[in-house]
Amino acid sequence: MILLSSGAAWAEDCKFSSERAAKFNGPVKKVVVSADAGSLKIHGDTNGELKALGKACASSENLLGKIGLESRRENDTVYLTVVLGSSMTDMFSFKRYAYLDLDIAVPRNVELEVTDSSGDLELSDVGTTRVTDGSGDQLLKNINGNLYVNDSSGVIRIMSVIGDVEVEDSSDNIDIEDVRGNVRILSDSSGDIAIAKVTGNVDVMDDSSGDITIREVKQNVKIHNDSSGDINVSDVGGNFAVMVDSSGNILYERVSGTVRIPAGN
Repeated sequence: MILLSSGAAWAEDCKFSSERAAKFNGPVKKVVVSADAGSLKIHGDTNGELKALGKACASSENLLGKIGLESRRENDTVYLTVVLGSSMTDMFSFKRYAYLDLDIAVPRNVELEVTDSSGDLELSDVGTTRVTDGSGDQLLKNINGNLYVNDSSGVIRIMSVIGDVEVEDSSDNIDIEDVRGNVRILSDSSGDIAIAKVTGNVDVMDDSSGDITIREVKQNVKIHNDSSGDINVSDVGGNFAVMVDSSGNILYERVSGTVRIPAGN
């Protein structure tokens, strides 16, 4: 279901605006969200409802009319897709703009698959989630399952995850705290990495630049390849190892198991 209603300008950069909304009844196991320009918030609903409410903003009525929220159900999977129109590739030129800020409530136990091209992203109180993000900051908290993040740019802040965390990041900082499973950083091109309070293992597979700070890990910490930046590790219940380190200091303290670092560090 799609609902459109006209509204007045809500902000200086929102000359024309209107609402977009969708609501679904019945059991849902998975929600697939594809968002475009604009902020995106997804949170778990205590009543198990699935509904979306968005504010569309544009520099003209013509552009506003092209902003849509498409929604459909296929068996127990719901798809929500933001559409900005087919001829809007140059909409940001000559002070033209169009975007949709979207707030989605989902049942807390559903699986989420989120693709967000630009704008800030906030997730809270949701189940197992897979995020593919183009640009904008991310705040991901209270995840009741595993979390997988593939990010191009923007700060990533992850807090309180019941399962495992896996991150692949091109630029900006990564901050992870309170994970009941394992943490695995597949790759990080630039920006600092900070990881704290992990029940399982921490593996940093490939880090190009930026400092790495890891503390309060109950099992093992292993850094497979670090090109540049300092490494600071403390309070590890298992082993600590750095396999390859091109430059930067390696500092560690209170490691219960064995320590393996490259010669000369």
